[in-house]
Amino acid sequence: MPDLMPHDTIAALATARGRAGIAVVRLSGPAAADIARRCFAPHAPGEPQPRRMTLGRMIDAGGAPFDEALSVYFPPEASYTGEPVVEFHLHGGPAIVAAALDALLAAGARAAEPGEFTRRAFLNGRVDLSQAEAVAELIAAKSLDAVRAAHRRLTGALSDKIGAMRELLAEAMALVEAEIDFPEDDLGRVDPAEVAALLDETIVGAEALLAGHARARALAEGAVVALAGRPNAGKSSLLNRLAGARRALVHEQPGTTRDLIEAEVVLDGVPVRLIDTAGLRHAREDVERQGVELARATIADADLVVYLIDGAVGLTDDDRQLLADLPEARRVVVWNKCDLAPPDNASIELGALPVSAKVGTGVDELAARLARRVAGDAADGEALLAAVRQRDLVARARASLQAARAIALSGRDHELAAEELRQAAAALGEIVGQTTAEDVLNAIFARFCVGK
Repeated sequence: MPDLMPHDTIAALATARGRAGIAVVRLSGPAAADIARRCFAPHAPGEPQPRRMTLGRMIDAGGAPFDEALSVYFPPEASYTGEPVVEFHLHGGPAIVAAALDALLAAGARAAEPGEFTRRAFLNGRVDLSQAEAVAELIAAKSLDAVRAAHRRLTGALSDKIGAMRELLAEAMALVEAEIDFPEDDLGRVDPAEVAALLDETIVGAEALLAGHARARALAEGAVVALAGRPNAGKSSLLNRLAGARRALVHEQPGTTRDLIEAEVVLDGVPVRLIDTAGLRHAREDVERQGVELARATIADADLVVYLIDGAVGLTDDDRQLLADLPEARRVVVWNKCDLAPPDNASIELGALPVSAKVGTGVDELAARLARRVAGDAADGEALLAAVRQRDLVARARASLQAARAIALSGRDHELAAEELRQAAAALGEIVGQTTAEDVLNAIFARFCVGK
C-alpha cells in the first residue's frame, strides 16, 4: 500500500470487469483535472462545471479519439475521496476500458491499489473506519436485509453509537481524573455513584451492540449450514426444496451423494450457504469412504448442522450416536418424511421438527428456524457490529468499563480506574479508526476490490 498521505493521482475501473453497457473509470488525486484534460476532449468549449456531465471524446496517448464518453468533475469538498475526482462514463467494452486506463496512466496517473479510493476517503475524513468497512459489506451484500444493515453502518449508525459511548466515557474520565488531580479540593470528593452511573450507561450500550453481533455478522458474511444424516434421510431433497431448484441428485439408492453439493439461498433475509453432505455410515467403497470423511469435516466447520432423521425408518442407534457428537447449540434436528409417519417419542424429546422435503410440509418453519439460529432474532440487539474485529474491541471495552466501575465504587485506586477508562476509550476509538494501527488498516483495505 502506498504512503498514507499520497500526493499522486490514481486511476482504476470503478465498475465490474467484463462487458456491459456502461463502465465507469475513476481518477482521484491533486492532478486529476489536469490528467483529465489530456485524455478527454469535450464537444463544447469551456471549463467543465462541477458535478455536471460533459459529453466528449476519450483520447489515447497518441491524440487519437477512441470513444464517445461522459466526464464529470467532483471538487474535493464534494468527492468520495475528499480530493479532486474525475469520473469517465464509457461504453463498457473491455478494450475501451483498457484504452482509457492506458491513456490515464500515460498522462501521469498511477494504477490504484485495492481499496485505495476508500482509504483516501478515510484519511481525508470523508468516512470513519467503520463506515469504510461498510462500503465493502454493502457491495458484497447478498440480501436486501444485508444491504439495509450495511447501509445503516455506512450512514453512521455505528459511528453514532460509538461516539455516544465515548462521550459518556469522557465524562467519567473527567470525574476520575479530578479525584486524582485535586484530592483535597474544597469542592468535595467525587461521588462514586455518579461515575458508576455513567459507566453503567456505557456498558449497556456495549452489551446492546454485542447482542446484535451474530445477526450483523450473518447478514454481512452469510452462514454455512450443513445437511447431515444417514443415507436416504432426504438431505438432497431438502437441499432442493430450500434452494427452490434441483441442485442435487435424488435417488432411492443409498449413497448417491459422495461429494459436497452447495446452494446459496436467502432464509428470512439471511444469506446461507447450504451444503449437502454424504450419508453418514460405515462405507465399504473407497470413494464413498472419502465422501463420508469430507462430510464429517464439513459438519465440524459449519456454523449450524441440520441433522435429518429418516421418518420412514425412525430414530436409530446410529442416529443417536451421531447426534451425541453434535452439541445442541450447533444443531437443528429434523424428522423428515413426516408425510409417511409422524415423529416418534424419542425424536420429539430431541426437539425434532416434522418436515416433508418431498411435499414441502414444515419447510417454511424450518427456514425461519435456521435463520434465527444462525443470526439471532432481530430484537436481540442492534445489528451494527458486523466484523469480528469490531466485536472483540467492544468486548474489550466492556471488560475495561466493568473493571473501572468496580474500582470507582471501591473509592480507591483512582489511577487504576483512569487506566481502565483509557483502555476502553482506545478500544472504541479503534473501531472508528481514531486509534487503529497501520497494519490493521492495511489488512482491512486489502480486502477491498480495486476501484473502490
